[in-house]
Amino acid sequence: MDADAHDTGGATGVEMAMLWAAMPLIIAAVVQIALLFYAGQLALTAAEDGLRAGRYLENPSPQRAQEDAEAFLRRAAGTALGVPVVAAELDADAGLLRVRVSGEALSLLPGIRLRVEKEAVGPVERIVP
Repeated sequence: MDADAHDTGGATGVEMAMLWAAMPLIIAAVVQIALLFYAGQLALTAAEDGLRAGRYLENPSPQRAQEDAEAFLRRAAGTALGVPVVAAELDADAGLLRVRVSGEALSLLPGIRLRVEKEAVGPVERIVP
């Protein structure tokens, strides 16, 4: 067997250099995806928390739902969900309360805005005499 048949001519070293050069980009992409997922979970949890607070009262209240969702975001979001906007509306005819939470996920790249929008919808509880 010829010794030159297994000689790669330094290709392994070049491949490793390319891999290590790309590694910071791969790590940054994974971290950015995790930040986006976390911001989405914060927005969804705030919307669900607001929905629970607003629909289980004698008089269903979109204001109470909005206040509770905003309070959750103040306690938990920090900088992970920037510029949060909470909107709650009651559809009295259909008996549904809808809470929307939107904001911007923390971005590793300056100038890049990653919008997050989540919504929770549920029927209002009514006490029937």
